[in-house]
Amino acid sequence: MPLERSPYQDPRTFKMTPAMIRARKPFFVRNMIGLAALLGISGGVYLYTYEFLHKDNDFSDVPIPPIDEKELAQLKKEYEEHKRQRDSK
Repeated sequence: MPLERSPYQDPRTFKMTPAMIRARKPFFVRNMIGLAALLGISGGVYLYTYEFLHKDNDFSDVPIPPIDEKELAQLKKEYEEHKRQRDSK
């Protein structure tokens, strides 16, 4: 038989038997402390990386050239034409 029935499970409900619960009880607190440590370390690494990579000053030293009113009107016209063509499809 490939999967033998565990003596620590109730055959009808597949829940843990009182013997299994008693066997696991001494390890519960240590397991939860270990879980908290692993989650804390991985969460800390994730948050540090997220904060490090998501800084918004990437282009703060690049000057933005002033734009002429005629140029701005031409760009708006091109944008509106492109928007109308995209919406008509």
